[in-house]
Amino acid sequence: MIGTTFVVRTATGADAACVDLWVAAVADRDGLPASPAVRERARTKFAADRVALVVADDPAGAPVGFALVTAPGTGGTPSDAAYLSLLAVAPTAQGHGLGRRLLAAAVAAAAEAGHAQCELHVLDDNAPALALYASAGFRPVGDSFPHALSGRPTRVWRTGADR
Repeated sequence: MIGTTFVVRTATGADAACVDLWVAAVADRDGLPASPAVRERARTKFAADRVALVVADDPAGAPVGFALVTAPGTGGTPSDAAYLSLLAVAPTAQGHGLGRRLLAAAVAAAAEAGHAQCELHVLDDNAPALALYASAGFRPVGDSFPHALSGRPTRVWRTGADR
């Protein structure tokens, strides 16, 4: 992708393009073909009680990234923190700080909605994501557990007061 100008905005609806982006990003991250199971899981996450959806558009208005924040407890375990359910950046848009901007916008939107804390799940072997979340003030909480689809070790990370 040429250029580094992206518009990050709050959004409602328009979930289909974000689901497609998520499926493509997971396939790229894992080096595997797009998975119907990943698509269905993303659809389920978009159906959860939403706190915020922030979307990044390229100059032509096409979505190239998004972050979905859902209600506390929607991450599969009881929690009082908003859940950063999905964050994706198209492979062609990576390397321009867009993931960092989306993460900051998602955490800010959750705070504006009254959630002082956010948490997320991240694969223990996803070094780029771990570095991003650590740099944004997220810290690991508890022990690893198997990812629902892949079985890979995953951990809860949290930011905000009283981690």
